[in-house]
Amino acid sequence: GSLVGQVPYGVLTFGSYEIYKEALLKRLPNVKPAFVYALSAILGDITGSGWLCPSEVLKQKLQAGMYSNTGEALRGIWSKGGIGGFYEGYFGGLARDIPFRVAQLTSYEVTKNFYLRMKARKMKANAFNSEERDAISAE
Repeated sequence: GSLVGQVPYGVLTFGSYEIYKEALLKRLPNVKPAFVYALSAILGDITGSGWLCPSEVLKQKLQAGMYSNTGEALRGIWSKGGIGGFYEGYFGGLARDIPFRVAQLTSYEVTKNFYLRMKARKMKANAFNSEERDAISAE
């Protein structure tokens, strides 16, 4: 159950986050990147939750003993609630997951960008020092 639910959820969430981020950074060039990261994280989690919620509903109903096997659970959930039966608790899950995902991905991007800026400064300083050494040794 966890493999079937969590792996696709992660792929959909993080994969769509990257797509949303790139598209929004291009479409909103005057918006602070941290805001774009946060919005992309929200959209990514909404996308991933479209897969996660039905798998969680199925898992919970099986664990609660409401059904004896997966096939019976699928048929029972469908007959009682249709497609909506698989999305019980969808908005509650989003309310739980979105704040974490925004904090996680926004802090990741800000930290990554800080690291890359520091790395570029260090490389520039090293290149300058190398040129300085070459100039001194040429004299």
